[in-house]
Amino acid sequence: MPADRQVWMKDATGGTVGHKAVGTLYLVMAVLAGLVGGALALPLRTGADAGAAWSRMAIDHGALMVLFCALPALVGGFGSWFVPLLLGAPDMAFRRLNLACWAGVALSFGLVVAGVSSAGAMMLWCAAMLGLAINIVATALNMRGRGVGLGDMPLFVWAQVLTAMMMVVVLPVLAAALTRGLLAGAGADVVARALRAFSGPEAGLLLLPAAGVICQLVETFSGVALRLRGAALGAMVVLSVGGSSVWVHDLFATGLAARPAAWPLAEQGAMALPMLVLLVAWGLTIGAGRPIWRVPMLWAVAFMAMLVAAPLQAVVGGGPDAHALVLPAALFAAFGGFYYWIGKMAGRAYPEWAGRVHVALAAGGSVVSLLPGGVMAGAAMQGLSMVAFVAVLGTALLGRRTVAGNYWGAGARTLEWTLPSPAPRDSFAGFMVGGERA
Repeated sequence: MPADRQVWMKDATGGTVGHKAVGTLYLVMAVLAGLVGGALALPLRTGADAGAAWSRMAIDHGALMVLFCALPALVGGFGSWFVPLLLGAPDMAFRRLNLACWAGVALSFGLVVAGVSSAGAMMLWCAAMLGLAINIVATALNMRGRGVGLGDMPLFVWAQVLTAMMMVVVLPVLAAALTRGLLAGAGADVVARALRAFSGPEAGLLLLPAAGVICQLVETFSGVALRLRGAALGAMVVLSVGGSSVWVHDLFATGLAARPAAWPLAEQGAMALPMLVLLVAWGLTIGAGRPIWRVPMLWAVAFMAMLVAAPLQAVVGGGPDAHALVLPAALFAAFGGFYYWIGKMAGRAYPEWAGRVHVALAAGGSVVSLLPGGVMAGAAMQGLSMVAFVAVLGTALLGRRTVAGNYWGAGARTLEWTLPSPAPRDSFAGFMVGGERA
């Protein structure tokens, strides 16, 4: 008989779709949403129209890129795939809920693309992502493998858990705002107003899981453990708490139209200070090791560069809002995670040179678009970068060159690298989970 608070996992899947398949479904949806949302970016950047159609396009572009591309990839895709693997768990805590949450996000994506009931689609999205968040927290608390205490969890897992906790706080607020607007007869405007208020916690929800991916990349390709780990974890906690509180005042106290002039600066400070601590930790880690500049590490550097550019844009002015630079940074982290784990997910190698072309086009396009008169050139470079990504994705999925279980070498020390590539469906099945507690 297992001891108290221990469970013997005889069957990892229980006849349901496993966490790896669900994570893959999230990633596929994120790619589709990114392609559709990216197609809307060019007319938005030209500024050719300022009417109702323009406003609707702006809402759709933001929703597609943030709610259905970046967040599902970073949390639903990488979270579902790798939180159990990095904990030595056979699956997510609630396997059926995991699939149901993906179905809810996918249905809301279809409703938004079809232009049907945007407010209803957003409320469905809130419910589905809230279920995913609860599942991640339950997995980290109850499904850790033997000897994996809370303090032993990789910062990637901590970032996922803190993001999930943040979603538990902010998503009911977003759903309440949508409901309040619908009951008040606000109509289509309710989505625009709610999403505008959501820009505060949205930045934290994007930066937290992205930072977890970057921690994984920096440790692996620097070949040493992360420096200032405790400070980095504390910064993530501050980012989670701060990001959860920046919008409640706007929605339920003075309203969206009566924001104090200093409030945006306070929001950006709540995001910038924790990220500064993380930047210092990553810089010290790179300096202490012997970095290997493979494609995932190049994405990590591009992410750090965007973090530096965001506050500079806020201080100098005359450029895009800092929030507009958070989304590209989050996408850079998502691409870094893709190149880092694609071999573990698919068992195939990507072409290094094509990955470098992808990095150069995406990062270069982001920089060029910030320059005066560089919007069109930057958009063209980013469009070409997506063509390069699709080519890399096709090569990685259909190519014949296989990879080893740990194809990154000694720097990759987390549990997923003890498994073959691709990771078996029933990874860690039969492990005693919950037996060790911090």
